[in-house]
Amino acid sequence: MKCFVACLMLVGLAALDPPYDPAPHLALIAKTGPQGEGAAAAKLARDELAKHGIEVLPQLLVAMDTSNAVAANWYRTVYEEIVARELARDGTTWPVEFFKEYISDAKRVGRPRRLVLGLLDQLEPMFREKWLPTRLDDAEFRYEAVGLAVTAGDRALKDKDQAAAKAEFRKAFEAARDSTQVTQAAAKLKSLGESADAVQHLGLVTEWWLVGPFDAPQKTGFAKVFEPEGKVELQAKYRGQDGAEIAWKRHHETDTLGQLDLNKQLGTTREAVGYAYSEIDVPREQAAQVRCGADDNCSVWLNGQKVFGRDQWLNGTRFDRFITPIQLKAGRNTLLVKACQGPQHKDPEVPNNWSLQLRLCDEQGRGIEFKTSL
Repeated sequence: MKCFVACLMLVGLAALDPPYDPAPHLALIAKTGPQGEGAAAAKLARDELAKHGIEVLPQLLVAMDTSNAVAANWYRTVYEEIVARELARDGTTWPVEFFKEYISDAKRVGRPRRLVLGLLDQLEPMFREKWLPTRLDDAEFRYEAVGLAVTAGDRALKDKDQAAAKAEFRKAFEAARDSTQVTQAAAKLKSLGESADAVQHLGLVTEWWLVGPFDAPQKTGFAKVFEPEGKVELQAKYRGQDGAEIAWKRHHETDTLGQLDLNKQLGTTREAVGYAYSEIDVPREQAAQVRCGADDNCSVWLNGQKVFGRDQWLNGTRFDRFITPIQLKAGRNTLLVKACQGPQHKDPEVPNNWSLQLRLCDEQGRGIEFKTSL
């Protein structure tokens, strides 16, 4: 009888135990860092979390929304272990609505959102197909959504429904931030008689005054200061390579993505420096980004202040190679760009490219509104 009563008491106490709270273990993992910092405690916390079921997934996923890459990896192993175990069972009641709300929050980190989308693919096989087209304004899933809009436009064209095709291509063009997708959607719209300005959409600067080449032996051009850096005088004459007189020349770039071929514009050369100058008007003061690239390298001055410079050689002019935050003032803004040309490549078969590309956009990559005032 005493034993029976004692057993009942133990059962009663167990029933009164509070449910597992993952917060302390999640907090331990959050303290991890590079070079093994906090790894021992994180391992114990990870193992304890992994013992539990789907009830910890909501808090776990919220914790996974972190910029701490080390902690995120620990959390991911817990997530994957719990999910694999629960998928192997029958009758699991998944928090599907929470999952859908979680992946639809564009402010959250992308990687765990993609993990949850993969799980939803298994739980509701048609979910991705219906959901992705709605993510045109979602930075994490925009590329896929734009691709689906282009595909839908192609399908409408095949069905001879030009109105639907135009609508889908327009939707893709307005949402696209990837340069290839922007130019692709623009080309499809133009083929249907619609207007689409990829240069404006991306914020490419294509109106310039150019001057060069200035002599810069070996790789001295980046550090060497030439007259335009002190003051831009578009009527000025300068002493260039081999003592030649050089002057500013007006140039409108017609390349689809605004890439200047300075060998073509300033003369094929090496071990030199060239400058590009532009003036733009913006309707209001605003934060923006300069995104640029040059072969071999570039420096950028905004309104007389140096905002970017990278002393690297043999870079190649890759789209959005460098990204720098800037603050534009309302009205007139000046841009001066210095592009260096290095020595001939050791392999004589490798061409000595000399090029420059620059655009002004918001943090999502959409070109800002501006007018060139040259």
